[in-house]
Amino acid sequence: MSASTHSLPTAADGEASPAAPVQPDSEAPVLEHVYDGIQEYDNPLPRWWVLFFWGSFWFSVGYVLWYHVFDRGASVAESYEAEMQVVRAELARRALSERVSEESLSGLVQDSGTLEAGKAVYEARCLPCHGARGEGLIGPNLTDSHFIHGGSLLSIYEVVSKGVADKGMPAWSEQLRPEELKRVVAFVGSLKGQNLPGKAPEGVKEE
Repeated sequence: MSASTHSLPTAADGEASPAAPVQPDSEAPVLEHVYDGIQEYDNPLPRWWVLFFWGSFWFSVGYVLWYHVFDRGASVAESYEAEMQVVRAELARRALSERVSEESLSGLVQDSGTLEAGKAVYEARCLPCHGARGEGLIGPNLTDSHFIHGGSLLSIYEVVSKGVADKGMPAWSEQLRPEELKRVVAFVGSLKGQNLPGKAPEGVKEE
């Protein structure tokens, strides 16, 4: 019984025969180069992509000019600080109506508006004894780290509120409204640690 043997075409040495380029079924023109049997259409980019690209480009140019060349826009840090000022002002408003505590007074120290109002009270009432900048005249220097009656905000509040009779300091709670009293205490507390030249330190140094 005889049988005829038909061999399948194979590439020499196990190498595959290169595939013939596939003809594109499109009206778009085809680029001349071919890589691994793949031809590339010469299609334009989608219009939405082109518009998005150029929009992003011109936006970045405008951003650089506005923020870095002409310095007109507010930076992220500036915007954040402006928002935080609003938050601190609201916290200070609430603190003015709260019971006096170290925490509530600390909140007032963080608010620039409260400090400005406290400075006005200080200049009207405290400046003759403590100096224009808190450097001390008749009264002690408020900018160093030494305190006769304690350096916490609550201690400062007690001294300002009740006064120190033997030193000639009046009880300001009898002359100031509660809100004014808290504001001036916040301002005095903000002076601590500036160490301005003035009257020599008195009392105990706060660690």
